[in-house]
Amino acid sequence: MPSFLSTTVAASSARRQLLAALVLLPLVHALPATAATVLKDKARSAMVAFDAVYIPALFLTGSAGKSADGPAKAEAAMTRLLTDWASRRAGLVAAVPGAKVWTDALGKVGRHLTEAGQQVASRRWEESHATLEHVREAMFEARHALGVDYALDHYTAYHGAMEALANATTVQRPAMEADYAKARALWRGLEQVTIDPAAYGLSAPRQAQLVKALADETEALSRLSSALRGASDADLLKAAAALKPPFVRAYVAFGWAPGESPVLPG
Repeated sequence: MPSFLSTTVAASSARRQLLAALVLLPLVHALPATAATVLKDKARSAMVAFDAVYIPALFLTGSAGKSADGPAKAEAAMTRLLTDWASRRAGLVAAVPGAKVWTDALGKVGRHLTEAGQQVASRRWEESHATLEHVREAMFEARHALGVDYALDHYTAYHGAMEALANATTVQRPAMEADYAKARALWRGLEQVTIDPAAYGLSAPRQAQLVKALADETEALSRLSSALRGASDADLLKAAAALKPPFVRAYVAFGWAPGESPVLPG
């Protein structure tokens, strides 16, 4: 499985772990109706449509250097993302009208996209991937600040906690046990999120991919729990690293293939 949603820059990894910590409590259980803004169909669809073209660019810049056709695929995904940005931005602005936190976040997103486009043009894959990570972080933080409950933010929250385990190179069991508890709590919250295939533009194959990947991630967490109870250091690190591939498959299921453009509600 290609590397995804990761960077060699330590500060970026630490930032993603902070994002997970920021939302741990509200995302473990469904937010009460009084605490969360429930998105209307049109607003949610604007966010889904953006993520559908953003996720492939994020994934493909992370794997561009690992195959002969990787660079071309990454460039095509980035071109689509940049080409669509003006129209996607208009829909996103309308999704949360009048919220300065949100419009400021979209300003950051635009700047990050421009920078990532320049990095892709120069085939600076690690840099472009790290820059694209900041896109979802900016939107995640803004939605959290506004109390907007958006399904894919649960994936973003879990990702930071998961990477603390999956990227470990040495074993410190008390720390890993704490990281596991955080990741498991966030995963339980994610499992409670209902995904309507039509609302999230999931084709039948991508829906099947998502369902299987979620089950595989749950199983990987179970194996890691067992490893924490007495496996060798080598086997423990192997079990921790095994968290990443199924999570990647789950997240990228929300991305649209070239030419794919499902009709979303609203």
